[in-house]
Amino acid sequence: MRTLFAHIGVSLDGFISDGAGQPVLPVEEEFQHYIDELLSSIDGMVLGRKAFESLGAYWPSAGDEVSPIQARYMHELPKYVLSTSAGFAGKWHNSQPLGEDPISGLQSLKAEDGRPVAVFAGAAAVTSVLSFGLLDELRLIVHPSLVGAETRLFYATYPQTDLHLNDVRQFPSGTVLLSYSVVGSR
Repeated sequence: MRTLFAHIGVSLDGFISDGAGQPVLPVEEEFQHYIDELLSSIDGMVLGRKAFESLGAYWPSAGDEVSPIQARYMHELPKYVLSTSAGFAGKWHNSQPLGEDPISGLQSLKAEDGRPVAVFAGAAAVTSVLSFGLLDELRLIVHPSLVGAETRLFYATYPQTDLHLNDVRQFPSGTVLLSYSVVGSR
């Protein structure tokens, strides 16, 4: 069985994007190497519809400003979108909607043999998968900033969930990666 983990950047005050709508993520070299390794360790990614549209507009034409490893994996990896619309399939290589019953789609992905699948983008996507009770791990990239406005990570209803701290990794910028196992919902 595969595991399903969420991986998302967040400011200290709980926002996933800044006032300009840009993701809260470090740009330092060590973090970029970490992302290279992360992408090479998964078998697919789950994205919310808005995040899919935004990332799908960027990655297919990304140039020298990104790592060649990231460009390759962002193109090749399967992309599963939390959407019922099939209209975007083909707009970004190897993408498909999870459809009317995303819970069954995600359960099927988890039941397959293989490496983990990551929920990468969208506060609603992370909250939805958490609410479905399918998340095995939560990885928060906590950026040392206070954003004050934009999109909060956890803003919708979700069950009270207990987590167990697995690992802490600090990057030179002061960004901290916190990895938690999902113990269960109450």
